[in-house]
Amino acid sequence: MAEEFVPPTDEPAGEAWYEAQALTQDWWLIDQDSSEWKQRDWECLDLWIALQAHYDNDNSQYNERCIENGREKFQHSDPQVIEDIEEFKARLILRRGKFPTVIRLEVDGVSYEDATKYENRFNAPKIKRYHLTPVQTLIHYRQAKGRLDPAFAAQDELEHESQSNLKKLSMAWDSIKLMASPTQRRLAHQKLRKDLGIADKEYKSLMHTLLVEQSDENVQLDSVDAVKRAAAASEERAVVDRFLMAGAVSIIAAEGGCGKTALLWAISEAISNGSPLFGQLPTIKGHVVVIEADESWRNSAEKWSRMDYSPNKDNVYTQWAWDPSKLLELEQTIQKHNSVAVLMDSFGTLFSGGGESMNDSEIGLYIYTLNQMAARTGTAILVTHHLKKGASRDNSGNPRPITLPDLFGSSYIVNGASDIWALWRTADDEHSFQLRYLKDRSMLVERNFDFQLTGSDESLRFDLTGGSLHELETRKTVKAKLLSILRHSPHQWFTVERLGVELKEANKFSLSYSARAVRRELTELYAEAAVTGVARRRVNDGKPGRPKFEYAFVR
Repeated sequence: MAEEFVPPTDEPAGEAWYEAQALTQDWWLIDQDSSEWKQRDWECLDLWIALQAHYDNDNSQYNERCIENGREKFQHSDPQVIEDIEEFKARLILRRGKFPTVIRLEVDGVSYEDATKYENRFNAPKIKRYHLTPVQTLIHYRQAKGRLDPAFAAQDELEHESQSNLKKLSMAWDSIKLMASPTQRRLAHQKLRKDLGIADKEYKSLMHTLLVEQSDENVQLDSVDAVKRAAAASEERAVVDRFLMAGAVSIIAAEGGCGKTALLWAISEAISNGSPLFGQLPTIKGHVVVIEADESWRNSAEKWSRMDYSPNKDNVYTQWAWDPSKLLELEQTIQKHNSVAVLMDSFGTLFSGGGESMNDSEIGLYIYTLNQMAARTGTAILVTHHLKKGASRDNSGNPRPITLPDLFGSSYIVNGASDIWALWRTADDEHSFQLRYLKDRSMLVERNFDFQLTGSDESLRFDLTGGSLHELETRKTVKAKLLSILRHSPHQWFTVERLGVELKEANKFSLSYSARAVRRELTELYAEAAVTGVARRRVNDGKPGRPKFEYAFVR
């Protein structure tokens, strides 16, 4: 994401930069007297200039050469701008087809002939305004259909070939999805990639683009009204209260040995029975799929014995052998059992077995695919993940809070997940832990909300002993009381200040409950209007500053 991009400090990075560096080093080895060079010199120069914008956008090479040659007046003072890709492609077509330059005869009432006269130069429009852009020039010649049609024919041939390959890719993908065996599907993907004649990395990128293009969200949710209708119809809910949201992908990141696998088993037990997690967080009772790759079934069976693991056996489905080609089977399993949760341990083991590096952007495609699956099925998908080595300790070896950059691997993993929790030890006694909400797209609770946990070596279980829970319980009570006040007087509008007074009188809350706190709970009630029936309207008091609102129960 743009706000997360950090420019390289030591050395520019990226494929275009390295291509430009190699081309610059070999540039003077080109035989510029050869017939091939003379036929395509401008095309090669355009390519070189485009790459230079990546490689040397501060013009340091040109400026240095200008100084060495005594031509300081030709130095560039501004950075090079990377040309739009469509303009660049159009320019190459024009070069190869040897199209003549197209000039506008008149701009702002001044003819091109007059604009080029020395005596009119300072009063006339800039000369570059008389020149069409490469894309405009191509459109001009396509409409003219003149003697340079062969270049357009070449372009049309490329368009036809790409459309043909897209059709082939779409039809093959539809066929591959119907294959019963994951191994057969993987072999089919390999054959399709070879038939298309593209590298594995490019093939994965193509498949990702195809999935995005064909996704239900892009096809069906193409307007504001469509999104609002879908949101109103959806049953957005927390499978584990304040912890795990349905229809979304969540990550819980921790260092090895922190007990995240045991925590996953405890979560599966609680959901399968419909019992509170940690004895305090309500759950929705339902079917759970557990995919375990970090441990063998023997290791897990030993954990179960120590935990006295007692799930509703009819509500838990376990899987021990996995690779990403089984994503289709996973969705079929969710639909077959109407699963409310999928618990996966761990992301690196499950999704990097095919040779992908955890630092590659392609690894984020799996999070994207899981997100689409969660949205389609409405299930909550929770994936465990590892931290960077030593992330939970500072330079002195003391425990420190975990942040999002501490997660191991590509930033695309973080960007793709809806919610992220981090688990780490807060003391050297090996029993004190903190579970913190680092990414809050589902808004289950506020960001940096935390649970204080105590772990047991004997039972491998966690007890919830503190953190933000008490504050949240108080807020939950206040929220319910505010809704009760509004419902008691339907269609009557209340200011925040008046509701604060009503709240205090009704429940004898302390004076410390500020207007800001009341406003926060009212904002949540309004955001959940489809369920709560709370509306708001703006109050025009004529004063500058933040807008003021009144609230009412209207349904």
